[in-house]
Amino acid sequence: MKKILIFSTLALLLFVSSCTMQNKTISGAPIEARVNFVSSDLEYVGDVTGSATQYYVLGIPYGGRKFHTASTGGLLSAVNLDRAYNNALYDALSQKADADFVLPISSDSKTEYSFLGKKVTLKVRAKAFKIKTK
Repeated sequence: MKKILIFSTLALLLFVSSCTMQNKTISGAPIEARVNFVSSDLEYVGDVTGSATQYYVLGIPYGGRKFHTASTGGLLSAVNLDRAYNNALYDALSQKADADFVLPISSDSKTEYSFLGKKVTLKVRAKAFKIKTK
């Protein structure tokens, strides 16, 4: 009886500790599209401003809003923007409901340092544009 209990316990532990992982990958070349706009294709919507506050501990952002990004018309797409800048641009784009993208003009930041971290308050000024439909 004691052997059955030990065997059952070991079998249960083995069953509980095992797992299955499944991964599916599709390889391929990235598809890139480029559209060249001229000033006659764009309609100026207005000036917008956005602000955000972000906390960092050892350089890693925490708190705040995640996954908010604004379209900058491809001007800054190659640059990995930090969370505070993305949130400020998102707020700026949200001010004009009919705007398609924003063009950042200037930013003003205030950084308060503390032990192992910092608090960044960022204000962004931008121009909002809409793509004309024909």
